[in-house]
Order: sequence, then C-alpha cells, then structure tokens
Amino acid sequence: MYLRVVGTTDIVGNKEFYNLVGDIGGTNARFTIVPVGSSELISIKTLQCEKFETIQQAIQFYLSSIEDVQIRSACIATAGTVHLDAFKLANNDWVINKSDVSSVLNNIQVSWINDFNAQALATIELTDNDVVTIKTGIEQPDRLRLAIGPGTGLGVCGLIRSSSGWVAVPTQGGHSDLAPNTSLEIEILTLFHKKFGHVAIERVLSGPGILNLYEALCQINGKDILFHSPSEITAAAINPNPDHLSKETLHLFCQIFGSVTGSIALTTGSLGGIYITSDLIRNFLDFFIESEFVQNFENKGRMKYFMTDIPIYFSKKENMGLLGAIYHLNNL
Repeated sequence: MYLRVVGTTDIVGNKEFYNLVGDIGGTNARFTIVPVGSSELISIKTLQCEKFETIQQAIQFYLSSIEDVQIRSACIATAGTVHLDAFKLANNDWVINKSDVSSVLNNIQVSWINDFNAQALATIELTDNDVVTIKTGIEQPDRLRLAIGPGTGLGVCGLIRSSSGWVAVPTQGGHSDLAPNTSLEIEILTLFHKKFGHVAIERVLSGPGILNLYEALCQINGKDILFHSPSEITAAAINPNPDHLSKETLHLFCQIFGSVTGSIALTTGSLGGIYITSDLIRNFLDFFIESEFVQNFENKGRMKYFMTDIPIYFSKKENMGLLGAIYHLNNL
C-alpha cells in the first residue's frame, strides 16, 4: 500500500502514481485519474449508475478501461451522508459501504466528500472566463459565499474563508419546505402535498422537479401530458416554436429558483457572492439569463436593498464535482 504525498509527483520504476477521483450523482458516476499533487484531469469517463449494482462495480469497470496505473489514494464525491461508514445515496439505489470501496482499491486511503460540497469548493478556483455574470454586485470576501445548483436534487453549500483556507459549510437545503409566493404556486403546492406529503424545495428545483411542475400545469389547465422527461420539456420550451406549457414550466422554475435562492441568501447572509453550478440549467442557459430569476431573487420587500449588492455567477466550467474533489484531496 502506498501513502499519499501531497504536492509531489511520484515516479517509481518509470511508473507515475495517480489519484483516483470520482463524482457520484443520482444519475451518473464520473471518474478521472490525476497525477499526485496535480489538478490535471486524465481519462474522464461518465458512467450511468443504473447499469451497475454497486459503486465497486463502477470503479472496477472504469479502472479496467484505462492503461495499468498505480493508484495511490482516492477521493470520492457523492450524494448522501458521507460521514457515515455505510450510507444510501440520496437520489440513487446504491448503498455505499466505505470498507468495501477501500477493499476493491487494495485498501488505499479513500477520502469522501458530499458531491455538492465538492462543486462548491470548485468555485474557489474559477476565473472570470469560467463564469457568466447573472447579476452584478459587490462581493465581500470576508462573508459567506453560497453555491447552489439544481440537478437530480438541489445542492446548497456555503463557503467561508478562514486563516487556513476555505471551509465548506454543508447543508441539506434542498430538503427544506417549499414556500409558495403566488396563487398558482399555492395551487401547485396543494397538488404536490397530496402526491408527496412533505414537499421539499427539490420537488420543484431539480430535473425531476421540472417534470413535476409540467405535469401539475397540465393538470391545472386540463391538458394532456405530451412530454415525459425534463430534457423533452426543456427542448420543447426553448424551441423556436415553443410548446406553451413547457415554456410556462421553465418560466415558473426560474421564478421559484430566484425566490428560493434569495431566501437562502437572506438566511445565510451570502454577501460573498452566489455561484450557480448546474448542468441542468446549462441546457437552457440563455432562457435562464432572460428569465425573472433576478427579479424574484431581489423581491424581498423591506430587504430588497440587502439583495441588490449580492453578485450572482453561473459556472460554465464542466466537471465541477471532480475539480472540487481534487481540491479537497490536495488540501487534506
């Protein structure tokens, strides 16, 4: 077994040592290898979780697809309660046992981090070229930075700068109660309450949430359901000849996302700026930029003045989960 040495690249017998990095979401598992002490992503592969019974099988499949390399240590970002020795993924059927994962990797050191915490850490190294400015403002570096992003669920994570570097403040904000602001949203909440019982924010602000919203609007308007996936709804909404209810679904999604992000910013005092990281929104980014997201974000009554100064950015960078896991591994 080889122990990890941070900040160096080990070469023994002309063979370079690598770290294995994974980002396990509700739908996909992404893997890469990285030279020890580096942030260079090599041999990135995306696997569909549903095609593997366990994470161990996915790891073995990935490693079998690349040339023989020496893996010194690993860091895996995943949804779920990663502080436990065994846990079930929040939006996936996999049950992860840390000792089983370590065993399949010859008992090397394996670090674990929440998948959205990793995406939040990745925002630390973003440059101006990596982001789209959604809303201008004055970033206060000594205040909390908020990372938020709809995907399979809704990720929410704070970042605080300390004397020793950045510290992630993990949350389960996506499971907070959905709070409606309009009569239509109240009607939708009533339908969701009958269907789900507790209505978490991510019942709306996620890929599955787009489908939930669309189906609710079809029911309210007495229309047939024409589309059966978030990608179909999104494509129909941004089509030059858009489907009306699909377009209304995306408008409503953006409005609610603005309201929710604003409420979280108020609660956490996110004057350090807000970073949106979301492959889901990337698929309709132009639509999102033109939406009422910012208007709803700022619409906080007497506290509108507080919201005005908070800058909001959208990360164009891909593989944010992998990059954040590497940052975590290199700064242990």
